[in-house]
Amino acid sequence: SLHIKALEEELGARLLDRDGRGVRLTEAGAALLEAADAALASLQEGARRIREIQAPERGSVVLACGDTVALHLLPPVLTRFGKLHPLADVIVHNHGSKTILDMLLNREADLGIVTRPPYVDPALWTRTLIDDPLVIALPRKHPLTEAKRLTLRSLHGEAAVMLAKGAETRSLIDRGLRAEGVELQTVMESGNLEVVKAYVANGLGLSIVPEMAITPTDRRRMVVRTLPGRFPARRIAVARRKDRDPGLLTTDLLKLMAEHFRAGA
Repeated sequence: SLHIKALEEELGARLLDRDGRGVRLTEAGAALLEAADAALASLQEGARRIREIQAPERGSVVLACGDTVALHLLPPVLTRFGKLHPLADVIVHNHGSKTILDMLLNREADLGIVTRPPYVDPALWTRTLIDDPLVIALPRKHPLTEAKRLTLRSLHGEAAVMLAKGAETRSLIDRGLRAEGVELQTVMESGNLEVVKAYVANGLGLSIVPEMAITPTDRRRMVVRTLPGRFPARRIAVARRKDRDPGLLTTDLLKLMAEHFRAGA
């Protein structure tokens, strides 16, 4: 277009390559686009901060987390936040940890609660909230429920209902089993822990799940045993962008989370 042509002349560089296959950004064009994206993000961040200065109690916090956190950890925290800031909104998005970290990097969420992966982008600030042990969930009639001493080797070759591959918690479980030379016979996978627990309770196989996800009802319909040895725990962390001012609402929500977990939740 004429605008692009004028911009190329002003910058003294070609921004687009045009050929029979279409239009592509040149190296200079890609650099300009990256700078423009950063400028737009800064402008949007400035507008958000101005709105919060003008009406700090009427803002919103976009929080991304997994289903387990949303079901078992957030309710008391959000209840306290609602009493502290009755005019504010908290918008909760449920996703896996990898998607949540991408949302933070893309400025699509203010805060994320994740199972902390081995690597976190240096653009993100993180703090551990809690170490959540993993436990063995067994159908009530499973032979291993009678074992006086359960070892990880006891699980080798057993039929198992597992979290879907790709989930950070599943990756943690796989690393822990691999370190002990234990292989499970996966008969079903699901991205939803509630589905996993339901199939364990119905006798399809055992599972390894976060202790956080085990409710009193689960303990009545399944047998839950501590994982023996030094099996790694799931580290639950809160994350946000380092270059994004958290503001009053996000800061208060972070404080409430920290208080909640210090109290032994």
